[in-house]
Amino acid sequence: MVSKEFLKTFIKKIKKYKNISIFFHELPDFDALGSSFALQNFLMKKYPKKAINIVGLSLIKKQSRNSFFSLKNKEVDDNEIKNSFGIILDTPIKERIATVKYQLCHELCLIDHHPKIKTFTNIEWIDEKYPAACQMIAELLLKWDRKNVSILVSNYLYAGIVTDTNRFLYPAVLPSTYQIVSELVKIGCQRQKVHQAIYTKEVNDLLFQKYVIKKAHFNQKLGLAWVKLGKKCYHRYKIKYCNSMVNTLANINKIKVWLSFYYDFDAKQWKGSLRSASLPINHIAKKYHGGGHKLAAGFKILKHCEFKKILNDLKKYLCEKENFCHGAI
Repeated sequence: MVSKEFLKTFIKKIKKYKNISIFFHELPDFDALGSSFALQNFLMKKYPKKAINIVGLSLIKKQSRNSFFSLKNKEVDDNEIKNSFGIILDTPIKERIATVKYQLCHELCLIDHHPKIKTFTNIEWIDEKYPAACQMIAELLLKWDRKNVSILVSNYLYAGIVTDTNRFLYPAVLPSTYQIVSELVKIGCQRQKVHQAIYTKEVNDLLFQKYVIKKAHFNQKLGLAWVKLGKKCYHRYKIKYCNSMVNTLANINKIKVWLSFYYDFDAKQWKGSLRSASLPINHIAKKYHGGGHKLAAGFKILKHCEFKKILNDLKKYLCEKENFCHGAI
């Protein structure tokens, strides 16, 4: 729950600055963009004379979520960022912020639901118990000024919550999550519109899912599934944006941990997404230049040998947990 002290300090900072700059993480998902757009629209309505900017939107390539978020091609001028109050959302480390221009801000605030790593802002509200940054922003805005939370803002917040909880299937969902969603629905959240924007697929998306399943490896004895997506497959299936496709391997009988390796063309680097049904796996992601939640994390592959190493680490980990490892893997 957002503390009275943080809310008071946050509002004081907002009132103090004429310019507000909002930042999201690289490869932004609906939670990162939803929280950013919700906060921007709320502040624009409450303070029409202030300049409220989301910084880094020009870096996002055209993709399916364009129909839901208004992604400007024009970057925010540095002069508007300088001496502004910067708000960083949904990322625990500065290295994952989409643009380094957050460094231009006079003061910084962090609001995030990932495990805390280190402090790098002036004020912060970090609580890893929350399943989504959008729930944190929703709680903050509803407590601050419920009447100023519009239908559009409620749509953005709901989009982030429904995706980061995987349609409320993840165990991280709290009783308060449903309470917040209930408040958003009362405001007029257009759930069907949001669902269509998120879950409507193109035929090539389904064909790509079929390809992922066909290429995946399944070890039901250990409870591990993994797939490595080559650099050319995205172009072959006309996928316009980088997607780990890790959720394609979710909810499979006897599979406890699943991961995908994929190539990030913007970063020119191999990355991975790691998921688990119940066993904590973020410590393994941290070992490979990443981190995240206990059951959902990401990592980077800096050396070719790390592909095999992380798989071996996961196999050993599953063996130890099940206590049926016999001999070398």
